[in-house]
Amino acid sequence: MECSDCKKRFPLTEQVFRCPKCGGSVEIIFDYNKLRKIVSIRKLKSRNFDHLRYMEFYPVKNIVTTGEGGTPLLRSKNIEKKFNLPFRLWFKNEAVNTTGSFKDRGSSVEVAKALDLRKKRAVCASTGNMGASVAAYCAVANIGCDIFTPKDAAGVKIEQIMAYGANVFKIDGDYTKAEKMSEIAFKSYGVYLLGDYAHRREGTKSVGFEIYEQMDFNMKDSYVVCPVGNAILLSALWKAAIEFKKVGFIKHLPKIIGFQAEKCAPIVKAFDDKEKIKPLRKPETIAGAIECGAPLDGNRALKALKESGGWADSVSDGEILEARRTLSREEGIFPEPAGAVALAGILRRKDFFEPDTDVICIVTGNGLKTPYTGINEHPTKLEYNKKVLEKVFERPLR
Repeated sequence: MECSDCKKRFPLTEQVFRCPKCGGSVEIIFDYNKLRKIVSIRKLKSRNFDHLRYMEFYPVKNIVTTGEGGTPLLRSKNIEKKFNLPFRLWFKNEAVNTTGSFKDRGSSVEVAKALDLRKKRAVCASTGNMGASVAAYCAVANIGCDIFTPKDAAGVKIEQIMAYGANVFKIDGDYTKAEKMSEIAFKSYGVYLLGDYAHRREGTKSVGFEIYEQMDFNMKDSYVVCPVGNAILLSALWKAAIEFKKVGFIKHLPKIIGFQAEKCAPIVKAFDDKEKIKPLRKPETIAGAIECGAPLDGNRALKALKESGGWADSVSDGEILEARRTLSREEGIFPEPAGAVALAGILRRKDFFEPDTDVICIVTGNGLKTPYTGINEHPTKLEYNKKVLEKVFERPLR
């Protein structure tokens, strides 16, 4: 393990979540010469298309799995034409993972690491999706689980977390305060800390691995677009691309693009101003899953954006809700607000993408996880009367 900022190294047996020297995020380094000898495209294709397909790229002995991964990559049926987009638009639908979000990939590896270290109890801060995912995987692994959530976490997500048997504690504050509480619990009581740290990034890489394979290992003239909260997804997408290139699976690297909500966009501001990330005191967005004012993986995200030739931008809550409506009605994919952020950004900045390229939009979470707040319509009440049907369909019954 190596600090992304000061390059200090740590053995894998240590429980290091942030660099104790400089506070930077920690990355796990592989022996890529050895990986080249033990993995091949042919070997991958002999396995099921799911998260376990890329086992050699995970730094754990055994994987805890609930069948995550293997999500579809769908070419746009209607949005591409409706908005006259000059590029090919694809949707990576992560909403169909076990607990309804991409978080299951990271939880698989994180909880496996807790088992490797023989931990019996884990703690995690979450706005909802990660908490539900962690709770599910801890249930499978028979590990006790405590989740700290901000006070405005969605009720349906709290119910999902509790359904898996985890203890939920609402903090009087935002995600950053919940995250600090979980770190205090780790340092004081020795419970295992789960969250947007190194091992979660390793599991989340499989989103990228699958995309690159689904694009037939050809990422030339391509963009991968994702929403950004703590930024672990963005950094994982880039790490996956780098690793596939190092083992010879792909020749070209994609541009990584990240979008945040306008009132919670510390990474966008840092990218635009070419400065360090400044935490926000009061982040606010309807996309609660990315309401992270002090992104844990922010510095690595900035590095990934720059190295890939990508960029970051923000979208309004109104644009997020409209994109949610559009994605549901035009493509039949129902996302939670955070899951529509990437599409909102693509539509807002469609002129920033080169023509005749592939733009892959990641839909991170299921719409059933949050109320459908972007709509004022209600079902029409009908009497039990056949003549009413004649009015509805404007012609007599046969």
